[in-house]
Amino acid sequence: MITSRARLGTIYLSKSTCLYKNLALEEWLFRNHDLEQSEESVLLWSNTPSVVIGRYQNPWLESNLSFCDTRKINVVRRFSGGGAVFHDLGNLNISVLTSHKRHNRPRNLALIAEQLNTLLGISIGLNTRDDLLLPGDRKISGTAARIAKGRAYHHLTLLVDTDLAALSLSLRSPLQGLIQTNATRSVRAKAVGQLKQDVPGITTKEIKDIVIAGFGKQNVETQIIEIEENEVIDEEKRPGITTKYDELRTSEWLVEKTPKFTLTLPEGNFIVDKGRVINSVSPKLKNDTFPLLFSV
Repeated sequence: MITSRARLGTIYLSKSTCLYKNLALEEWLFRNHDLEQSEESVLLWSNTPSVVIGRYQNPWLESNLSFCDTRKINVVRRFSGGGAVFHDLGNLNISVLTSHKRHNRPRNLALIAEQLNTLLGISIGLNTRDDLLLPGDRKISGTAARIAKGRAYHHLTLLVDTDLAALSLSLRSPLQGLIQTNATRSVRAKAVGQLKQDVPGITTKEIKDIVIAGFGKQNVETQIIEIEENEVIDEEKRPGITTKYDELRTSEWLVEKTPKFTLTLPEGNFIVDKGRVINSVSPKLKNDTFPLLFSV
């Protein structure tokens, strides 16, 4: 049983389904939420179809950019490290914002698993990578974290009723095996599952309510704050949030933050640094931006 109790907890419910807005909100809360008033804050959010890569990853290696472009799936670099994940409205994102001292990923995951197992009669377990698994090693949640200046957040996906075909195709790069890099590489799950497989008919809304109750139980008092779509990017309430929102949408953030890599093709190598080709077998591409929709 989870018994650690904070003085006051805050749960934010974002009504936006825009990934850029939700990531900007998460980053703003991370930097600005009042740790004295609320030792722990939780942000719950869902997005339209998107691929979210870690801060130190390579988008060409982690996603099928052409497939994502055709399907209108956003590809975004987030502020935290870790691996690439797929979001859609059948997935619930959970961000737990605390002080660095209180930061505890296993505790958060155990709380979520315990709450879901108890109320749904299922058997979710944890592995050493801080993944949540259904029986058969079906991964239903990936996790990442960010720590800076005494603050921390742990965020995770929770697959409820996701388009698993789109997930698989969007995270399968045609350039796998052709790119050499020191960028963070995603660790592929042996199997991917979702809650509706074990609880037919379950909805993201129902899972959200269960998660709210689970985090609420550990607090002496919990306040719930709903943030409407048109209130997320509000400079008066959240000074500086527009800067983060704009940054996330730039090609500089997605492309130029990519660690240096080498692409090996039959005709030779391309060396790309900060999104620009610095050495190429093709004179036309040298010193130019490497095409986001590059194909072989």
